[in-house]
Amino acid sequence: MASAAGSRRVSPPLALGVAAASIAGAAAAGLLAVLAFRSTSTLIHVGAPAILAGVATWMFFSEHYERTLAVLVLYLGLLDGFLKLKTGSTVATLGRDVLLYAIVAGALVRLALGHRPIRVPRFALGVVVWVVVCAVQVLNPVVPSIGHAIAGVRQHVEFVPLFFLGYAVMRSERRLMGLFALMLVVAGVNGVVSLVQSHLSPAQLAAWGPGYTSDVFGTAGISGRTFVDTTGLSHVRPPALGSDFGFGGEVAAMALPGLLALAVAGGRYRRRIPLLAAGLVLAVVGLATSQSRTAVVTAAVAVLCFLLLTVTSRRGLVAVLMTAVLGVATYAGVTTLFGGVTSAANRYSSIAPTKVISTTVNYRATTLEVIPTYIVDYPLGAGIGEKGPAGASSVGGSATNSLDAESEPTFLILEVGVPGLIVLCALVFYAIWMGVGLRMVEDTRLHLALAALTAVLVALTASWVVGADTANSPTSPFIWLALGTLAYWHSEMRRGRVASRPRRLRASLATR
Repeated sequence: MASAAGSRRVSPPLALGVAAASIAGAAAAGLLAVLAFRSTSTLIHVGAPAILAGVATWMFFSEHYERTLAVLVLYLGLLDGFLKLKTGSTVATLGRDVLLYAIVAGALVRLALGHRPIRVPRFALGVVVWVVVCAVQVLNPVVPSIGHAIAGVRQHVEFVPLFFLGYAVMRSERRLMGLFALMLVVAGVNGVVSLVQSHLSPAQLAAWGPGYTSDVFGTAGISGRTFVDTTGLSHVRPPALGSDFGFGGEVAAMALPGLLALAVAGGRYRRRIPLLAAGLVLAVVGLATSQSRTAVVTAAVAVLCFLLLTVTSRRGLVAVLMTAVLGVATYAGVTTLFGGVTSAANRYSSIAPTKVISTTVNYRATTLEVIPTYIVDYPLGAGIGEKGPAGASSVGGSATNSLDAESEPTFLILEVGVPGLIVLCALVFYAIWMGVGLRMVEDTRLHLALAALTAVLVALTASWVVGADTANSPTSPFIWLALGTLAYWHSEMRRGRVASRPRRLRASLATR
């Protein structure tokens, strides 16, 4: 028998070197972010990089990926956007890269040292092709500079590692439910902040920081995030803790299917019903005060998809009943607290059930009409980094500034060309197909969790008509994490490692 001392794993120089590099990288990125801070606070200048380096170091060494991913989720939902607007610099978003790639670096070192066989996700090749398509855009002659092109590539591939982490980590129903619980926490906190911001004047919100000033009053290339009601009074469109307006509504829309899954799962989750009820109230507050019509429609589509994917089970029927009751209660509460959907102080009258389709079509009619034109004129893209988050740092006067990237198809065509549009759409729609197939999973709680994940992915894809989600947080991280998670569970079901219910027609024709 081997001795205890002989069985210990000794870290070779390679692991120590990578650890040192990770710590140095985290500290350097933290110091770089501090340079963008306009505050003279010693706590910010000294404490922020120290905390970031410490957390990144823990993430590198930790093998509990579910915990490190949980910290990343909370950072993305509660700090990332706030720091960007508070400092007024996009450099502050490097903090999320430090945390994410600390996890990735640690995982790669353990894989290299462990000599264990690696299972490659079924459509990992498609993900690699997507990265290559984006990277090749650096060579596009219309790109103004290499630095600008690299920033453009970053916005498209930044969260791709979450595909592989989702495949490797989200391998149990409890971890999936834990993700939904974290999303509900994020939605609840953002709901409170959004409620506070909704009672502020544009000038009061702008006083929060230089980024808030630009967000509220607009810049040379971006209009201000305010609206004027029928009485002529100007209102803010709250960003909550995100980097742009409607963030509170967006995270609420993404959290609602998971909340329903937790509520009807029963068993050990039954004890958390009071907390779920509180989270629901705060999430709905965030949705109502976000002044984002897209978020409201996305939430409705997500809940509807969840119900369609679960209605065949007994708990799915409970979810339908619970949704109906909560829908009535939500409408009554919103009507009481915010003056109803026809109030002059909100933008929701145009998305009433009888108007939502016509409003959506009219809202982006001109954008959708130019898709064929862009396919012909810009088959290989019009310059990566000119649109999306990276475009905010571009110098005015670019020939592409007047091009319309207000939908996902036009955004992708302009950024990565027709090849990029095809590859990304293929990845997302194939993942949705896998998610729909997972409705046959026999385990009820796992079925609910996977249905909630698929429902959010479907809803985000439906919102591509009115906006680009694949290069923005929190939608982009969720999409890549969902792709990897669905790839894992679909692979497990195909291999027979996850029990599935027989199809009714097949069962009825089976011989006894």
